[in-house]
Amino acid sequence: MKDIQSVRRLIILIPAYNEHDKIGDTIRAIKETFTKLQDMGFVSSVYVIDDGSSDETGKLADKAGADRVLRHKVNLGLGSAVRTGLAGALVDGADIAVKFDADLQHDPNDIPTLIQPILDDEADVVYGHRFNRIEYKMPFVRRLGNIVFTKLMKYLTGWPLKDSQPGIFAVNRSYLEVYRIPGDYNYTQQILLDAYHKGMRFAHADVCFRQRESGKSFISYKYPFKVLPQIFWVIVGIKPMKIFGPLGLFFLSISFVVGCTEIALWIIGLTQKPVLHVNAVQGFLTLGLQTLFFGVIAELIIQSSRK
Repeated sequence: MKDIQSVRRLIILIPAYNEHDKIGDTIRAIKETFTKLQDMGFVSSVYVIDDGSSDETGKLADKAGADRVLRHKVNLGLGSAVRTGLAGALVDGADIAVKFDADLQHDPNDIPTLIQPILDDEADVVYGHRFNRIEYKMPFVRRLGNIVFTKLMKYLTGWPLKDSQPGIFAVNRSYLEVYRIPGDYNYTQQILLDAYHKGMRFAHADVCFRQRESGKSFISYKYPFKVLPQIFWVIVGIKPMKIFGPLGLFFLSISFVVGCTEIALWIIGLTQKPVLHVNAVQGFLTLGLQTLFFGVIAELIIQSSRK
């Protein structure tokens, strides 16, 4: 019999919105992995986050054996559902939380592989990497979006990212205690930026990815317009100078270039005044300084709040 102190808690989170066709199969398939997870030293649970479904997703989750069903009264979005799930996992003492899609596009048998970098103390956040084991041809728009956002996240974090928006990821207790997901729509880029700026370690794990058989993907042509503002607010909330520093310098540069150009034209006799567009030069100078000062103040506030 295992020492009670050596037993760890794993909570698998399933955000679900109108997934009555698959939610039962998903829960039962996940529970079939519990024996293997128990051999790894885990007591495992399945939490379903019913994000305001208009069908019987919540009732079917209860019937299929979900350990908890956390319910939103209205549909708030995937980011909000993941946030609710992580909060529940933290309160209930999870050592590791795994987010899993409700539509069984991922294979529950990949969960042990996904959490292994955490068990080896190599990572705090592990994202599934789908493209070595994908079982269908991903639509062009989704593939292109993934490439663009993966390159953006790789640039912003410096991490060796290959897949920035899988439907399966794992986080340890260290990240559960500090995570912040401000946006209600998408969570993947928010978590990457949040974890990076909080000094967490990242790893990938190869996972299977199947074609969706039911339900509807949240990815659409509106996706970039919803995600980019959330990325902005994540950065502002963690490292405001990453935004306001370059922006302030940009405005100051405009003031400097316009001012110096007009002074040079005056010196060589092409204009009658040293600075023709005084209001523009002063305006960009003031805007640049105010933006920089705002960024510095925001940075100091955030740093003091962490002490």
